[in-house]
Amino acid sequence: MATTLKAQPRLARLTRGREANMNTTSTRRATQATCSATPQTSVLFVCLGNICRSPSAEGVFRAVVDKAGLASSILVDSCGTGGGSPDWYLPGGFSYHEGDDADSRMSASASKRGYKLTSISRPLKPEDVRKFDYIVGMEEKNLTAIRRAVTSWREDPGRNGELPDDEAVERKLKIMTDFCTRTTPPPSKVPDPYYGGAAGFELVLDLLEDACDGLLDDMNQ
Repeated sequence: MATTLKAQPRLARLTRGREANMNTTSTRRATQATCSATPQTSVLFVCLGNICRSPSAEGVFRAVVDKAGLASSILVDSCGTGGGSPDWYLPGGFSYHEGDDADSRMSASASKRGYKLTSISRPLKPEDVRKFDYIVGMEEKNLTAIRRAVTSWREDPGRNGELPDDEAVERKLKIMTDFCTRTTPPPSKVPDPYYGGAAGFELVLDLLEDACDGLLDDMNQ
C-alpha cells in the first residue's frame, strides 16, 4: 500500500473511488481497472468445529457487508480448529466435522433472522494464515489453538511454506466480541451453543450482529 494513502480508510477509499469516477465511459473503465487491481480486505472467522459460531459469523458479516455495498471489496470465510481433535494441524491429523454443513439448529435460528449459512466445515490451514488480514476467533481458546498450529507448521516449511512472523500473526488475530459496541456488560467470548438449548443459538446471533457491525466500522477507520 502506498505511504501517501495510509491515512485514508481502505474501504472508504474504495467506495469514494467508485463514486468519483462515474462521469464518462473512459473514467468508468479506469475505475474498474483500479478496483480490480486493489487487493480485497479478507476476514476469516474461527471457532472450534466450524459448524455453529464461525459459520454464523460468516453469514452475518456477509449480510452486513452486502448492505454496505462492499461485497466485492471484502473476502469472507470461516474455519475451525479441529473440533476437539488434538492432532488436527499435524500431517495426517483428523478434524471433527470436516465436510459437514452448519449445525441444523444454528442454521434454523439464523434463517429466522434472514441469514443463510452456506459454509462447509474445514480446519484452519497454513495458507489461511498467509492470506487473511483479519483472523477472528470466537474466544481466546481459538486463538491459542491457532498459535499452536502456526508454531508447529513453522517446523516444516517444505510442507507448509513460509509463514508470517509472530508479530505479523498477532496483528491478524482478533477476538470477535472485542468489536461489540452495544452489548453490556462487554462479553469476553461468543459462547459455544452446541450442548445447550435454543437460547444459546439466539445469544450467538445477538452477539454476532453487534460484533459484525463493529468489525466493519473498525475496517473503515
